[in-house]
Amino acid sequence: MEISVNLRETSEGSLDDDMTFLKQLGVNLVNISAMPRDQTTENPIQNLERLVKRIRDARLKAHLLRFTIVDALFGKPEGEEQLKTACEIIAFAGKESIPLIWVWPLGIRQGPALVPGRHRRAHRGGYEMSAWSVELMREELAKRDLTSRWAHHVTEKISSEEYVSNLVKALQRIVPVAEDAGVNLMLHFDDPPVPDEENLLPGIINPLMINRVFEAVPSENLGLLFCVGTRYESGVDVYEQIRLFGCNNKIFHVHFRNVRGTIPSAGGYEEVALDDGDMDMFSILKALKATGYEGSLSPDHPMIMVDDEKRRASLAYHVGYIKALLSALS
Repeated sequence: MEISVNLRETSEGSLDDDMTFLKQLGVNLVNISAMPRDQTTENPIQNLERLVKRIRDARLKAHLLRFTIVDALFGKPEGEEQLKTACEIIAFAGKESIPLIWVWPLGIRQGPALVPGRHRRAHRGGYEMSAWSVELMREELAKRDLTSRWAHHVTEKISSEEYVSNLVKALQRIVPVAEDAGVNLMLHFDDPPVPDEENLLPGIINPLMINRVFEAVPSENLGLLFCVGTRYESGVDVYEQIRLFGCNNKIFHVHFRNVRGTIPSAGGYEEVALDDGDMDMFSILKALKATGYEGSLSPDHPMIMVDDEKRRASLAYHVGYIKALLSALS
């Protein structure tokens, strides 16, 4: 297993500094977690070409790309253009030997900005990380604020059946392109994994739903970005989930993070440092290894620490911690 790190800033100065910092940490794999933009062109492929060249020139490897097909999932006319762009990006990834693509979002609830209920909590020594609660989510949704980031939860109308059907149709379009390009496409469970009974917009929450998609679009090139934190938050047995998907070769990449509390037991959860949560992260690694997993791990959610505006201290802490676990594992 190897560590890969998200590259969030693509501006000239920040990019060079970030790549230098990754090399100092001994990290070689870079995840491009947002599509780069350039004032000279809106062509996503040209922007990606420039960024990937700069990563290679720094003697690092572009490991993962992410694109969105949200309009296609909602059955909107703009979705056709998104799928066309997605196919172009997949072909580009194959040409550039970038092995992984995160199809985002799988569920519209996925991500901190797309569902209310997020807040910050302080932990040992005052470091802060995100937390989420069902109660706060309900309070925010009850306001029906149409200017909020999550206004779509009270304005969009789509059933779970329509949503899954649109997802399957989108994947049937792009998966053959990925097979031809030799690229693996990854789906991610909703974050936060809100229970179905909350009656929010449909998404992908449980293994039955994801397996339904895998059965509808059978391919060795379609699998999971397995987020350990999201799985634990939902209240399921993380180790059983690792065995379920790992033994079927459906785990392509891992978001390696720890949390405290689950939605069923506590009505929410707190994201915490790798050594400060409910899970034994070394046991998680051993469970992954037992399935034959040899892929990458990302410490995707940083802590907010004192004098660490760019989150580099947090990243260094988590990279060092994972390296120690991997050393003990071997």
